[in-house]
Amino acid sequence: MAKAHPITGLDASASARRNLPQMFSLRIAELWGWAGHLQYPGRVRELHDMRIAAKRLRYMFEFFAPCFPASFNQQLKRFKQIQDYLGEIHDCDVWVDYLRRQLRDAFRELNTGRKALGRFTGADPDLGLAAEALREDPAHSAVLGLLMMITDVVERRGKLYSELLDYWRELEASGFHGQLVRAVAAAASVEGGAR
Repeated sequence: MAKAHPITGLDASASARRNLPQMFSLRIAELWGWAGHLQYPGRVRELHDMRIAAKRLRYMFEFFAPCFPASFNQQLKRFKQIQDYLGEIHDCDVWVDYLRRQLRDAFRELNTGRKALGRFTGADPDLGLAAEALREDPAHSAVLGLLMMITDVVERRGKLYSELLDYWRELEASGFHGQLVRAVAAAASVEGGAR
């Protein structure tokens, strides 16, 4: 996971409100810095890091919510949606890695049984019994079940990924980045703390 860049250069003598642009510009840049990886569905770590960047930015907006108008809550919902997509995609990645490990173990067990069949010659009656046992081995069923689960999870991830791309494109087309920057600048220019 990528570490958050430290926020530096804050004016300790100024109000928190006056420091908002300095704080938020870094977190906004972090999120958009990961967005370039969206076009590559196999960049698992980078998509997870983008999720973490979105989470940091969202939590920062929530912490400083009194500095923003109540209407800004709609923008927070947009962050939540980004996080939800990226979180579910990450869950699929973690789940499929677990399933692949289970599949590897099931194949290993089946391979042991398959090798045992090689010790027979001709149509040895014990070969038939060993083949029957291998066919009924629970690992055989496990392999089929795991393959089906992997297929389902990969399909789910693909659907989520496609939805995320569409959602991100909508955000970009609506000028979401600029809206955030302008909201921070407006919040910084207002004195007082009430919404």
